[in-house]
Amino acid sequence: MTFFYLSCQQSTRHLLSAILLLSVSACSTMPPVSVPAPVEPPPPAAVSIPMPDRAEITVVPEPVEINKAIVPVSPAIIETRQQNDAVIALLNSAEAAQQQGDFKSAQTTLQRAQRIAPRDPHVYYKLAVTHRNLEDYKMAEQVALKGVSIVQGQREQLRKFWLLIADIRMQAGNITAAEKAQKIAERY
Repeated sequence: MTFFYLSCQQSTRHLLSAILLLSVSACSTMPPVSVPAPVEPPPPAAVSIPMPDRAEITVVPEPVEINKAIVPVSPAIIETRQQNDAVIALLNSAEAAQQQGDFKSAQTTLQRAQRIAPRDPHVYYKLAVTHRNLEDYKMAEQVALKGVSIVQGQREQLRKFWLLIADIRMQAGNITAAEKAQKIAERY
């Protein structure tokens, strides 16, 4: 059995050697591949530019503005949507709570209204007033500024919100910022 194994090994080696020898000899009989020599471009020709007898200066007119900057303008009138019945009920409930001096309840009610109508400026105004009444001036100003962003283009609403912001800043003790808000309100 060992003899058979050794003879198979030797036969395999002879076979592999023969295959290797044939493949090397096949490669040597193939014609060599020729690579073309690189072609060099011709040297640039000398160009002479004649000099003018006299120099002439030309005045170029100033460019005319073709593309003026376009600044978007807010529309003068913005369509107002009809308020949701649930929002009206919540606003009325919050107003009643404020009149009774229950500002926390009014705040909670107005936050519910805000979730229902996140683009309603009346909700933001009343919520900012409620935060001011709770002496949370930072939150009151943030809510009022959000209201300003919602009422862009509505001059009366903008004036109303900026006057509220001036009042909030004044009550917070920031007189300089309150005066700035007052000046902004006067623009509307």
